[in-house]
Order: sequence, then C-alpha cells, then structure tokens
Amino acid sequence: MSKALIAMSVAMVFVFTAHFAAAEPKSAPYIDLTGDFARYFDETAGMDEAARVAQFHEKVGAKLPGFYAPRFGLTPERYDAKVARALKRFGELRPRYEEIQKIFPAAFEAGIQHFRKRFPGFTPNVPVYLLHSLGEMDGGTREFDGKIYLIFGADVIAGLHDPHDITAFLDHEMFHVENQKFFRECEQVWCLLWAEGLATYAAKVMNPGASDQQLLLTSPKPIRAAVDAKWPSALCFTRTRLLSTQSADMDALFVGGDSVGEFPDRFGYYVGMRIAEELGREYSLPALAHMPPQQAEKAIVSTLDRLVQATGGCR
Repeated sequence: MSKALIAMSVAMVFVFTAHFAAAEPKSAPYIDLTGDFARYFDETAGMDEAARVAQFHEKVGAKLPGFYAPRFGLTPERYDAKVARALKRFGELRPRYEEIQKIFPAAFEAGIQHFRKRFPGFTPNVPVYLLHSLGEMDGGTREFDGKIYLIFGADVIAGLHDPHDITAFLDHEMFHVENQKFFRECEQVWCLLWAEGLATYAAKVMNPGASDQQLLLTSPKPIRAAVDAKWPSALCFTRTRLLSTQSADMDALFVGGDSVGEFPDRFGYYVGMRIAEELGREYSLPALAHMPPQQAEKAIVSTLDRLVQATGGCR
C-alpha cells in the first residue's frame, strides 16, 4: 500500500472514531450538596436552635434557593420548624445518609446505563442534585422559575431504599425526565395519574420481578392488597375526580389523609400503574413516554372508563 493510501486510511479511521466518540452518550453529572448540610450541622453544633436554624438559610439554603424555601403552603415559621426537626434527626440518620452519598455516584451512573437500554442516548436535560431534602422527597422533578430540576433527597433515600438496590427507583425518576420532554404536567388529576402511573409502570417493565417496595408501592403502608380488595370503589373514586383541579383531590390520590380513609395513602400510584398496564398491551413503553398530551388524555379516560365498566360501573 502506498504512503498516500496509508495516510488516507489512518485519516478515515480517525474520522470514524471521532464520529462515534461524539455520538456516544455522555455520562450525566450531578451536583452533590449532601456534604454542605453535614458541614453546616457540625459547624453549628454549639448554637441554640434559633441561631442554628437562621444559619441554615445562609450556609445551605443559598445553595439551591428555589428548593430551600417555604413552599406547599408553608409559612416561614413552619419552614424553620421543618429545618429544626431535620437537625434533631440528623445524628441518628447520618451513617445511612453518608452511605448514600458514597454509593450514589456509581449507582446513578449504572442507573443511566440501565435506563438507556430502553431509551438509547438518554441523558437528563435538566440540572440534577443530590441533597438533604428536609424530609421532602426521595426523588423527583421540581420546577423553579420555569426551570425543571431532578432532585434526589439522600435523607429520604436513606430511610426508604436499600442503598445497594435502587435501580427501579432511579428508573422511575429518570422516566419522569424523559416523559416531561413530551408531556408537561397540567393542573388536573388525570395528568398526575398519567405521570406517576407511567413512571411506576416503567420501573416495573424495566425491572422484571421488582417487588412492590422497589416500585415504591409500600410507603407508608402496602398499597396493592388494600386497593385490590376495593378495586371497583377505587376506580370510581378516581374517575369522579379525573378532571378535578382541586388540591384536596390530588392529595387524596397521591398523598393521603383522613379524606380517603377507605384507601391507603398514595393509592393513585397503583391505580395509575394498572391503567398503564392496560395501555401497555397496545403501546410500547417509549410510545407511552412520548405520547402527546391530547392523545394521553383520551387514552387514560377511555382506559379508565373501560376498567370501570368491567367492574360493573359506578353508582
């Protein structure tokens, strides 16, 4: 082979290698604020509670202002009380919290690779944070000033999840990010039923044999058996509130409380998953994830109506 051909071959190899390297999905970085809370905890150990809470806003709160601020109807006073409770509990929680901090980098990267098996090329297109959530969340998306964030609460993960087996949980949360590229949540119950039901279903499909605990269906108490025992009533309860924009109806299905004593807290996740399972007979998981809102609304309404009719209808 001539020198010219050799040079050309080398150049072509370089071009192809560069092309595929550029096409290879990048790892997904995240911002770790867990150490900031631990340092603040140590540095303020000698202060009285009021002074210590005041320092929180400067040393921790300023790191992510939209998240570390009174929300969900909390007054500044009640928010400060929330900070004080987190401080009281941190000493006992700290070993598990620091274990999550330690294992999360590898777990998150493995989770990204696992998610890409169903959604090739996936990389979160939003800022990702690992932090002390003051008991708010193990994971999920939040919107501040029109910008979406994916947030993981190391404190709640430490209490709810086996640190060495969180793949299904990560799939659930990454699915929200993928889904929100095509489906922005609205103010009606059906939107949350769609988003959370699909994410729970996705975790099940992507992790064959996953337990209800891994699917987040056992917190604060097991959901499946209690809902199955009253399945027709659960369907009708959901159907009558499907188009509601009332926060009380959202809470009834996805939070819990006295208003739904008939059903376990968060039972809407399970109902939504069952609806998604029905739709999964017709659509692939990526097709459901990328379904436009108008089509999604028709799909969830017609599927729920079909399930209601199959159990004898609502009275």
